[in-house]
Amino acid sequence: MKKARERALKQGKDQGVLLNLVTIVLKKAKKGMRAAEIADMLEEEEARIQTILKIKEEHPDYTEEQIAMKMISESVYPATLRNKERLNEENGKFPLA
Repeated sequence: MKKARERALKQGKDQGVLLNLVTIVLKKAKKGMRAAEIADMLEEEEARIQTILKIKEEHPDYTEEQIAMKMISESVYPATLRNKERLNEENGKFPLA
């Protein structure tokens, strides 16, 4: 039970970190910054920043939460993917999927 709780907390933190990243990236892009500039400033991989911007471009009506969920469901956020696989093994479900 304790391990499951710890994993759930870790998963929530990972999702929160991703949601925060999406929010910041979209704000910076709205100010006219390019993916490379944002990646450098946030010390993130440029590919991750480009993915966020691409999803927003393809789905302009998506909220930050929807973008984060899409990234998780498409396996482009590795830490969350690992947690997703663990949860699937344990109980067959993942809260955001």
